[in-house]
Amino acid sequence: MLYATLLHLLAGAVTGSVFKVRTLLVLLVLVLAESVILALAHGSIAAVWTITNLVGVQVGYFVGMFARSVLEQAGYSAPSVRTRRLP
Repeated sequence: MLYATLLHLLAGAVTGSVFKVRTLLVLLVLVLAESVILALAHGSIAAVWTITNLVGVQVGYFVGMFARSVLEQAGYSAPSVRTRRLP
């Protein structure tokens, strides 16, 4: 179970460094579905790991966002291109 938490943390970090918040929400829904299946298979111990995995994804996402911001500020990476709508 610890390996799964570490993989969720890594997935969150990669998602945070590349994608926007909508992708995080999709990833959280997938982890929640995985957690429900785990709870059905393993019972009460799965509740602790469910919360740990969800928090791991979110912490990883924020670490990825922070890393992207630091790299952009240092000049090693270009900021993402954002299109603006004209009124």
